[in-house]
Amino acid sequence: MNIGLCLCGGGAKGAYQAGVIKALYDRGINKFNTISGTSIGAINGYFIFTNNVEKLEEMWIDIDDNIDRTVKIVDNTVDNSPLIEVLSDISYKNTRNIDFYVNYVNIENNLPKEKIVNISKLSKEEGLKSIKYSSLLPLNPQGKMGLYNQFMKDLSEGLYNGYNLDGGLVNNTLLNPLLNENLDKIIIISMKHDYTLPVEIKNVYSEENIIIVRPKTVFDKDDTLRFEKEFCKQIYYEGYEIGKNLNISM
Repeated sequence: MNIGLCLCGGGAKGAYQAGVIKALYDRGINKFNTISGTSIGAINGYFIFTNNVEKLEEMWIDIDDNIDRTVKIVDNTVDNSPLIEVLSDISYKNTRNIDFYVNYVNIENNLPKEKIVNISKLSKEEGLKSIKYSSLLPLNPQGKMGLYNQFMKDLSEGLYNGYNLDGGLVNNTLLNPLLNENLDKIIIISMKHDYTLPVEIKNVYSEENIIIVRPKTVFDKDDTLRFEKEFCKQIYYEGYEIGKNLNISM
């Protein structure tokens, strides 16, 4: 059976997503033909792509020991270099032909344009660069508005021209690349407890072949940057229990 995996974005909430992934692996559901990831989903997806799911678990349940969780602002973005360094240090053990798509937003002339790349077609260096872009969240330390509204204001004023930024700004659920593949099932691991499939997807793909995994926790918007050990560990195990008990027939 050909299975696709869609990993949505959500910052520190990626710990929950990682728990689901590990539970699926422990159940033997680990032969993914195509993966797509946005933002932290792109980071989590790289562990699958390189066959390092054990290290994915290690990173999230011991987040304080693996990355500097201090939120640093560099050039009006949240510095994600500690996470990218973790990825660059893991061994590349991919032995299967897996397509791995990530998206990011290129800003030119005050306008965002989504870029989608297949990591499997790139060198390790270029692939990690694309993942860095996909998970690079804009944050203006001088801003007075909420993250999204401030970004839209800064965008209109040209602050981010020439930047490549977080793919979730325009598309947090990267499904289209999976729809173009010959897949029997698609698993979506969302960070939203009330996520529903967009109508345009229902019109082109059978709902019975899409499995949506949702958290029980209703996350707060501030949880995106909550890279704290106890929080990440708690939601990791929530994800693991959900994945362990998920009704999936393969």
